[in-house]
Amino acid sequence: MIYSTCMFLCYYLGTSVLLLAFTVLRLLKLIPCTQWIISEFVNKISTIQMPREDYWDSLFTWPMLSSKRSSMLLELQKTASWGKIAPDSQLISVDGKSSYRLLEFCRGNRPLVVNFGSWTCPVFRTRVNEFLSIVREFRDVADFLTIYVEEAHPTNGWKLENNITIPQHQTQEERCSAAKMMLDSVEFICPVLADTMTNEANKAYAGMPIRLYIIRRNQIQYAGGMGPTFYNLKEVRQWLQNIRIHPKTARHRA
Repeated sequence: MIYSTCMFLCYYLGTSVLLLAFTVLRLLKLIPCTQWIISEFVNKISTIQMPREDYWDSLFTWPMLSSKRSSMLLELQKTASWGKIAPDSQLISVDGKSSYRLLEFCRGNRPLVVNFGSWTCPVFRTRVNEFLSIVREFRDVADFLTIYVEEAHPTNGWKLENNITIPQHQTQEERCSAAKMMLDSVEFICPVLADTMTNEANKAYAGMPIRLYIIRRNQIQYAGGMGPTFYNLKEVRQWLQNIRIHPKTARHRA
């Protein structure tokens, strides 16, 4: 009861701070001499260089605020954390025919790197080859899994210009179709599964918009921060390098 009260107090306080920040930033967005500062801020937060026309009209709008509030609530409610047993969320095959549990992909003493994302996230698309290069480099010592969650920038939500056009999924078939679209664009060399329509994995791990975890012996041994800013593939690479050199001692709290 106390935890729930504190969580919702944090949520409403965070929402108030967001509203205030958005109000100030919308005003600054109208001033020519401060527009470049906002553009640099966006590039810093997103970790990639995006054309200004792709995001400018959607900045500090209600859809963006709603998306940020959803991410904040997921962060407050998630059950996955460093050092704890990993939630064994249900997952669906991309063809929609089979159901799995996340921990089925943990094999003995091998680490399992779990990558959350969706194809409408420009950061996920831009950095997917970086992730796959890590898969190629370390698949002798680790396993990898990508989980397709709800869209970061759906056409009926926080939409970006010149982006992949996918509406937010209303059915499991739509979510699996979106994952298939991704697989048609990039050849993944690790399993790709879809979250359920109850968003079981996303709620447990706060994976939206993008996030990284490492699970070993069913325990979370690396918990990446909220993306896109803290989607840190360099940390994952370093963790795996450590496990290759010191297989019994590599632990990292993000």
